[in-house]
Amino acid sequence: MVLCQAIFVYLTIYCGYSTIAAAQTPVIVGDAKGWPVVFELKNGEEFKVQRSVNGEVIERNVRLISFTESWEADQWIEENHARRTLCDAQVIVEVDGERALLHARPYQFPLVVNGLRLYVEATRNWAQQVELAPLGWRGGDVRFSAVAQGESWGPSTLRFPMRNYRWRSASYNNTWLSLVPYNKLYYHRGEDFGAVPDHLPVIAMLDGKIITSPLPHGDGDSNLLIIAHASGLKYQYAHMNIETIEPALTVGTTVRAGDTLGKTGMTWAGRKSQTHDPHLHADFILGDTNIGSYPFLAEAYLRDYSDAVLAVAGGYAFGLPGQTIRLDGSRSIAREGGNISDFTWRLHDGRQVNTAEIDVQYDHPGLYSEMLIVHTDHGNEDHDFLQVRIYDAAHPRDIAFGWFYHTPVRGIQPGDPVEFTNRLMNTKGEVTIDFGEGTPPQPIHETIRHSYEKPGVYAASLRAMSKNDEPATIRMRVVVEE
Repeated sequence: MVLCQAIFVYLTIYCGYSTIAAAQTPVIVGDAKGWPVVFELKNGEEFKVQRSVNGEVIERNVRLISFTESWEADQWIEENHARRTLCDAQVIVEVDGERALLHARPYQFPLVVNGLRLYVEATRNWAQQVELAPLGWRGGDVRFSAVAQGESWGPSTLRFPMRNYRWRSASYNNTWLSLVPYNKLYYHRGEDFGAVPDHLPVIAMLDGKIITSPLPHGDGDSNLLIIAHASGLKYQYAHMNIETIEPALTVGTTVRAGDTLGKTGMTWAGRKSQTHDPHLHADFILGDTNIGSYPFLAEAYLRDYSDAVLAVAGGYAFGLPGQTIRLDGSRSIAREGGNISDFTWRLHDGRQVNTAEIDVQYDHPGLYSEMLIVHTDHGNEDHDFLQVRIYDAAHPRDIAFGWFYHTPVRGIQPGDPVEFTNRLMNTKGEVTIDFGEGTPPQPIHETIRHSYEKPGVYAASLRAMSKNDEPATIRMRVVVEE
């Protein structure tokens, strides 16, 4: 099946083969000034993108040539009788005669094609075949968004929603289109940033007016705070604890970008119930639908923080014994003015592979953590980890899973105490922690403190065995600054 898809993609891009339907009228989902234009196309449809940049009008015709979808094994979601979930869509487009392959997948950044920055928001299946949070859909096959090359993705004043944060500083993260692990059939609509509760300030991303507030006593749900921007788009936060939300933030109050709103929390279903996966949720709403959040917040992070490079290992992957999983670090991002010079995967079996992409076969069930290391041509370094769950089909839900946190996450100096939090569940025997600096592993229950003697980027690890004697490892990078 994978070979057939690869042949189809090759023929489509390089030989001009396609299954183009008759041209129809494209659907514009939204075209607010200063934001990407969002539109849906069916196979063969074409849409003219018009952008004004520094007084110059840029026009490009975007045509959807074809798309195919890739799936991975699912053994967790009992209602998912197909036992598979979406992990990638390969989308062939043509922009004024120039063809390109785009991907819809977690942590995908927009791609420049013939003067446009293009992003695949979702396919119809990804939007609609879910148990939670379907996207408002207009009838196309694929939804896109676009700005001109050189334009920021959304307002250049958009702020990252947390202060004192470090990118992917906990092992719990979800992003646009990612399957939320160990849940229902739910492809994430927004960004989840894992964070220890009540530690990091949450700020307004843009100027706006509060239209939904959980004050004064909470909303009995996730303490939604929704802010309307003057453009008509809205953005919202979830899971702050009510006592940390600024008491003035009632409906009708205006906020400025950068204003403090509260702190990261753990509220869900009206109580502090996110004991194992605390995080801040942030997303963007256009009319009756969410729109892709990742490009907005990745760019905002690079505006607000000085990191030279963001390693992106891909989040989560799922499979069965004997299956091959594609590891792809090519989504990593270097700050403008720098380039990624090399990629290294350090694998669970001790191998080291110096390439952005590699196919790995897993013979035994377990929870694996594959380490990606990237460097820039200026010598900067970053790490990220792909969590790979290989299911035992005979015991699909009796497995070890969970997450790993540390605080503080930014500004750690040699000698500073760092608190690590263990949220690895369904294990047998003790969980051990390796701080990644050569000292012997130690047992960890809920939390443990450790100080690093030298600056560096460290790979801390939790390890245990599941009740079915499967190995379980979760890793997380810790940055100690000079």
